[in-house]
Amino acid sequence: MKNCLESRMNAFEVEFHKLLRLRRARLMSLINNVELFPGQIPILAIIDGNNGCTQKEIGGNMKFKAASITDSLKRMEKAGLINREQDDKDLRITRVYITDVGKEQLEKAVKFSRNFEEIYFAGFSTEEKETLTSLLKKMNNNLKIEGDD
Repeated sequence: MKNCLESRMNAFEVEFHKLLRLRRARLMSLINNVELFPGQIPILAIIDGNNGCTQKEIGGNMKFKAASITDSLKRMEKAGLINREQDDKDLRITRVYITDVGKEQLEKAVKFSRNFEEIYFAGFSTEEKETLTSLLKKMNNNLKIEGDD
């Protein structure tokens, strides 16, 4: 007997939905040793590569408005992952710096990400992995709204 989802959606949508659900469940079970929320990882990576950047620069890099990441930065600062300091020359600007704790957690997350990729692509040939990655890029481009980068 087909479930309601399978009877109303095409095979791709069903499998993609299952993939996202399984990915989230696996991600949450494996991320226990990393004291970051998944959305914080790219923010920390940006700060690590651009130590002293502004909130606006972080938001621009992630294609979000600066205000959209305010709560994340507050949580990250409270957790000791980052520090925010006013710019010496322009007090209207707040610079964001990664702490040693932030670097340590980011390194754990990067290692975790590499392991997670191995899980994703277990049994795939190099060619299959490259093909899937290429196809996903095409799908992302198809879904982009004009003006997105």
